[in-house]
Amino acid sequence: MADVSWADGLSAVSALAGFGTAVIALRIGRTANQAAHASNRAADRANATADTVAQVERERWHHEMTPRFDVTITRLGPNTNQASLLLTFDGPPALERLDAVEVEIRDDGYTHIANLAGEPTQEQIDETIWGPYRFKPGIDGASPNGRGVPAVPVELGGWLKYALEESFAPSWNDPSYWRERYAGAPVRLWVRCRREGHQPWTLTYNVTVTDPQ
Repeated sequence: MADVSWADGLSAVSALAGFGTAVIALRIGRTANQAAHASNRAADRANATADTVAQVERERWHHEMTPRFDVTITRLGPNTNQASLLLTFDGPPALERLDAVEVEIRDDGYTHIANLAGEPTQEQIDETIWGPYRFKPGIDGASPNGRGVPAVPVELGGWLKYALEESFAPSWNDPSYWRERYAGAPVRLWVRCRREGHQPWTLTYNVTVTDPQ
């Protein structure tokens, strides 16, 4: 067996030490990468949690700031088909005002679909107010079919008043049946509200028509 000089031995030891150092460095690098990835994942989870908390807080605030209205509909007399819709903006006090309040008549909640026999068409059905009352067309800017009125601003404690009339039976429906169908039925409303800096609100009301006191 050939003799190994001390220089060769030292070179071998140095090489082995270098290899060990490289292995250790590789392991340290992997550990550092794993730690960095774990840190990034933790940061992502923290950010996601913060976003969720912020979203929940925004939704809570939006709910707490939901506008409140006192809504009444009163007939103008015992033998008339006219009525008056009154919306009073009651709160919350922190809201102070609304930039826009839009009111629309909702249908009766049933699905109304055109048949294949001809009349009525879906367009005719969609134009029909399926309920006891509609806005008086042309009054307060009401749409031609009496479905809705334009959006207007209102301050806290302020009120909006609109003229209503009994809805008309469509051409394919019997008027006496129509009146019987909706006798005593509530007027269903959408009330859509907007205020700068807030998400819009969409409110629903089912309002019983009452006689004047």
